[in-house]
Amino acid sequence: MSVLNRPRIEAYIGASGSGKGVSVNARLRELTPRRLLIWDPRNEYDAYARAVHSLPELVKAFQKAGAGGVRVRYVPGAALKLDDAFDVVCKLAFNAGELVFVAEELSDVTTASRAPASWRQVITQGRHRALHVLGCAQRPALIDKTFLGNATYIRCFTLRYDDDRRAMAKALDVPQAQVDALETVETEKHTTIRYIERDFRAKVLRTAQIRLAR
Repeated sequence: MSVLNRPRIEAYIGASGSGKGVSVNARLRELTPRRLLIWDPRNEYDAYARAVHSLPELVKAFQKAGAGGVRVRYVPGAALKLDDAFDVVCKLAFNAGELVFVAEELSDVTTASRAPASWRQVITQGRHRALHVLGCAQRPALIDKTFLGNATYIRCFTLRYDDDRRAMAKALDVPQAQVDALETVETEKHTTIRYIERDFRAKVLRTAQIRLAR
């Protein structure tokens, strides 16, 4: 891949039920990627890709596709530790290249001070492989800081822990009061989701909301 490829790393951060999943699903519908790999530990993305439950099956799917279209999601089982399975999936994403890679529940497989070397490679060098990364987490204070530090776009929703809100205020470069004010409100007719987003390349920062009919 050309070294002129620009990084595309998107972070979707929010507590369970905050609206994070709504945004990720909308983003995938918008992108409609021809090549898609999802790390799907909660088995949530059946609308976008077929599930595989073993790493050999996952590797085989990409070998068969070559440079062609492929849309698969890996749903890890109990055969391997999550960390080890995630490491292999990240290596596959990097080697395959030219794809959208969704990594869910990053706090399961990274910490603030530790992450698989393959994940760091995806984040720091993925642009050379034309990777478009969508990473998701409920607890940003607990995840790999390289990810947030290299994100080109962040969308942040309601967070329940002060250390998480503090971490996102730092990542977004906004006063913590703005993150504290985020909320998801449900009524009989609507769910209103408030979020902050920052596009670092476009130099855009805004607070917005999504309203969904119930």
